[in-house]
Amino acid sequence: MMPALLRGRGACLALVAAVSFLVHAKGLSAPLLDYHFHRQVNTASIARNYWRQALPIAQPRIDWAGPEDRLAGTELPAYMWLYGKLWPVFGLGELWGRLISVAASALTALLLFGLYEREFGREAALWGAVTFSFLPVEIYFGRTVQPEATALLALVSALILWEKALDPGRPWLAWTLAVFCAFIATGLKLPYAHMLAALAGLTWRRLGRRAWTDWRTALAGALAMGGVIAWYLRARQGVYVVPTHGDEYVKLLSYARLPYFMQFQIFSRFPELVTTYGGAVLFALGAREVLGRRRDAFWIAWFGGVALHLFAMAGYSHYHEYTALPMAPVVAGLIGVAAAGLRARIGLLAPGRRAWAQAAFLLLIASIPAHAALRIHHWYRQGFTYLASARAAAAAVSSPSDLFLTNCQASSVLLYYLDRRGWSDELDIHPEDAPRILDEAAARGARFIASEKRGLFAAPDGSLWRRFRAQGPPLWDDGALVIFPLGGPSALNGRIGPRP
Repeated sequence: MMPALLRGRGACLALVAAVSFLVHAKGLSAPLLDYHFHRQVNTASIARNYWRQALPIAQPRIDWAGPEDRLAGTELPAYMWLYGKLWPVFGLGELWGRLISVAASALTALLLFGLYEREFGREAALWGAVTFSFLPVEIYFGRTVQPEATALLALVSALILWEKALDPGRPWLAWTLAVFCAFIATGLKLPYAHMLAALAGLTWRRLGRRAWTDWRTALAGALAMGGVIAWYLRARQGVYVVPTHGDEYVKLLSYARLPYFMQFQIFSRFPELVTTYGGAVLFALGAREVLGRRRDAFWIAWFGGVALHLFAMAGYSHYHEYTALPMAPVVAGLIGVAAAGLRARIGLLAPGRRAWAQAAFLLLIASIPAHAALRIHHWYRQGFTYLASARAAAAAVSSPSDLFLTNCQASSVLLYYLDRRGWSDELDIHPEDAPRILDEAAARGARFIASEKRGLFAAPDGSLWRRFRAQGPPLWDDGALVIFPLGGPSALNGRIGPRP
């Protein structure tokens, strides 16, 4: 079966694409309230503003910090801008975020097949490209409403185009497109600057010592990174969404615990979410061949650059699993080398031993998707079910111009589902400050307070529930979400919603 499949390149590409779409289909139309919900809702909220206000790409705006839209201090908003432009198409709205990521992941897998094929041959390419889609970190973050999948597509594209740009004659079109893709990848995810190591490895492998004095290479790096720096100088003027200032990074990195974070990456994150345990065996075999025996400068630089970036990101990479996503294409390529090599060696065995070896080989391969299914299945669980009625609740008791204060752990989340502007604070964390926060919000024009019916707002004993209930019944109470009047009368004159 394998020889017949390998004879047709189109069949290989079709299989790679089909596997990618299949593994990323789970939860495709689900709300954004699975794992890393806060980051996904932030992204969707900014994209929705792009659509509603027809904003230019350089004007990402947030609507969760008061009555006016404010500049978002965020990464290069190429993904969010495209998301916003597609929002009204076919009436899919929010769903476009996942669709873009799924499409980007499939394109990445196809490009990796081509890259692996040139590097290691067709069989290794097929094993590697299919394995890429089965790695846990890729399965989940290859379909989230975040820029990760798009950034990875741009990164792989930059590598492929840069290799083309190093061909005899040094074609300028490939050079220009490589610079653009490197800019997009690093602009979308600043830590992806580690790709410079892989690009340098490619250049060294092709040019040798001439790479040190190659002005095209220096210019490419300056243009790509210069564009990223220019964007972040602008973004740092906006409201915090992602770190854009040095002190914000320092707080997240926590270098005092660097040794712990490094060993965690090696002994936990890498085998659990990147390679899987079975895949780690194949990765070791592939690494021994490519990094050890061949000492391939490109693959050494690519793997080393990603590993160094994960170590350097310390606490941030520890708490954010998606930072390991750039390791997936490196690991998958080396697994592909090992799988093809093992299959060739198994074919040379005596028939009796061959059957056992083939069974062990297939078991090792099958352990990769099995591990992934067991390890990340809980990431798909939906939380915050009280938000299901939020939009209907806001429409029932308020007008679109009314401002809300929300009691929520993530600034944008409840406001996004209410489809209202305002402010947010997690009052349950600091209940002693709640009266002051409520008074300040009312003074700034907030007319309503919305919260999940728990903690301070739990009936009948929550302190804020008692405070507001003493003033009158809630405007909305469906047993999960509660809304009380906070300031002056609404434009809808306090229309009443469901009550228990």
